[in-house]
Amino acid sequence: MNDEAAIATLELTELGDVTVLKLIGSLTMEGLEQVQDQFQDLTRRPACHTLVDLTEVEMVTTPALSMFLDAASAANSSSGRIIFTQARPPVRDILKRLRLHAVLQTIPGYEEALAEARRK
Repeated sequence: MNDEAAIATLELTELGDVTVLKLIGSLTMEGLEQVQDQFQDLTRRPACHTLVDLTEVEMVTTPALSMFLDAASAANSSSGRIIFTQARPPVRDILKRLRLHAVLQTIPGYEEALAEARRK
């Protein structure tokens, strides 16, 4: 088994009033264990405006999708915003097939997504 495949990381950048979370790697059970607590802490802050950059996410599993849905619910209940952007084809296809774009706000371009995350 390739241990590198299980590694996932989360990079945090603050851009004014928007928190940018860049997820990297495979969000399998093993990968998710490495980023889930930090992701949840950051996305559950009241009235937080968050942009989740999925550019370097190679794979998502059901627990990762549940984490995304929980973050969206927390943002909605606290007058915050969470925008997902830059999903690569395998991840984008899963989001489309499961019709998660109906509950997760996804915007394809990074700059457009950042502008939307900044909107009050």
